[in-house]
Amino acid sequence: MAAKTINNSNSLLRNSLANDRLGHAYMFVGGDIETLELQAIELARTLNCHSPKAISKKGIPLDSCRECVACRKVDTHNFPDLDIIRPESKSRVITVEQIRRIIQKVSLKATEGRYKVAIISSAERMPSVTINALLKTLEEPPDYTVFMLLTQHPEKIIDTVLSRCLRLNFEGETGIHLENEDKNWLHSFVSMSVQTNEGLMGRYRLLSSLLIHLSSKRDTIEEIHQKASPLNQHEDIEPILRKRWEKELEATIESEYREQRSQFLAGLQWWMRDVWMMTMQQSKELLYFQDWADDSQSIAKRINADQALENLQSLETTQRLLETTNVQETLALEVGLLKLKL
Repeated sequence: MAAKTINNSNSLLRNSLANDRLGHAYMFVGGDIETLELQAIELARTLNCHSPKAISKKGIPLDSCRECVACRKVDTHNFPDLDIIRPESKSRVITVEQIRRIIQKVSLKATEGRYKVAIISSAERMPSVTINALLKTLEEPPDYTVFMLLTQHPEKIIDTVLSRCLRLNFEGETGIHLENEDKNWLHSFVSMSVQTNEGLMGRYRLLSSLLIHLSSKRDTIEEIHQKASPLNQHEDIEPILRKRWEKELEATIESEYREQRSQFLAGLQWWMRDVWMMTMQQSKELLYFQDWADDSQSIAKRINADQALENLQSLETTQRLLETTNVQETLALEVGLLKLKL
């Protein structure tokens, strides 16, 4: 599964380049930082290869030769237009001074290559002062500049950074474990999205369907745990012990519900990723839900790639709010879902 996920991400990236869709900022996500660095260096090598094996219509290199001077310098980390920054060994953070040096360097013209490439490894290690120094350049970088942020923990990176990057997953597993009931419901949600117009009432119908499904999921979890609870197995329970068991039951129900809700919303995000890929005319073989390709294509015909990416980012933001704050569930889902462009 790991090799398949990496190959899918590489194929998506290559197809994007072939369609002359080179992003100015990428976020590589995966479970091993060394693997992510190798992937980032591969892209840096490709973009600056002097003798690429193939190029796009606009001249973007698609495959490196691995033999020219530029390729060899990239591989040995001696290429002047490539910078890799990592957390400092003592502080274990990426300092504002490191970022300012990168910003100063990318503001200058490339010396030996076509693209200036800045790789920020373990990007979640940037404190707020470092992020603030980076944001403006990340949003509007100089011409022929590509930033690559690498992380094992995207949930620790703030939305203002995430929203400026195109995310590529190099994880070995997607982490999604949908029950058949959830997958069937998600498919019905997808079909409903295809049939629903772009009006506000249509999106409210989708929201209502989602809330009903989540409510049913919570009820099922409560029923299962209440039956298994010692509160349901003993009649005479001391008040102190009863109170403790009640708190434990409540915490168990809430924990499992949050976990199942997270898995379900992750599935919805992966479908939104499929739609985004279809807007960029990617192969159906790269889709997570390949059986739903026709429905994904129907949505993709209504919106452009930027709108599809905004949908994906909106869901990621909603998921993060639900997992890391005490925001009211209904409110968070309402705001997130009504932002979707379908």
